Amino acid sequence: MNPAAAQRLLACALLCAGLCGCAGAGNLGADAPSGVNLAGSWKLDRALSDDPEKIYAKIQRQRAARLAEQMGTPPAPSTSPGPAGGANPDATGGDLNNPLTPEGQAALIIGQSHLDPFDMGVFGNIPRGDVIRIKQTADEVSISDGLTDRSFTPGEKSVVSVPEGVADQHSGWKSHDFVIDARAEAGPRTIERYHLSSDGQHLLADIQSNGGNLPSMKIKRVYDRLSAAPDITPSTD
Repeated sequence: MNPAAAQRLLACALLCAGLCGCAGAGNLGADAPSGVNLAGSWKLDRALSDDPEKIYAKIQRQRAARLAEQMGTPPAPSTSPGPAGGANPDATGGDLNNPLTPEGQAALIIGQSHLDPFDMGVFGNIPRGDVIRIKQTADEVSISDGLTDRSFTPGEKSVVSVPEGVADQHSGWKSHDFVIDARAEAGPRTIERYHLSSDGQHLLADIQSNGGNLPSMKIKRVYDRLSAAPDITPSTD
């Protein structure tokens, strides 16, 4: 095979891989893999997790910059120091203050929406509490963060309410991940993936969204195990 043909073959392979990666969660099974149990109480490790509040702060600064431009006043330059390592504070990977970037356009869309940014797309699916509790049985997985309780039947497809209206939701197991795939009719598609670290002492959550006039965004959350048996009985103290 000549070098040009080899390069074309490699390009086609990379394109196919990219298309497969963008296709979403794919087929989700009803049965958990042997030995995989997400049940337990888990505490957020903030040092290793992306901070959605920093992304929201960038959106607020973009709003202020746009308002200042409309009023003919140059916005004050940001004096915030850059990150010194650890989690990525801007999970979009782009500049929310530049209206020419997809991220800047997203901030504009969010700024014009009647919805709180924390209710849209990837933001709306991030557990709000620092501690989450997961129950797992053969026919149900439930996730509670102290503010909301969500229950899923693995392998089931359903229509659910989302801030943007309604969404087609499919949840289930894919390899060692429990996946929740929700495609909003008037908003982005959001996919949550929950899986354990190799030693079983950490819960890893990847929450991503794309579409709905918003750029692709992905937020990583890392949780440390508190207990293997969740206890959500209200305290009577």
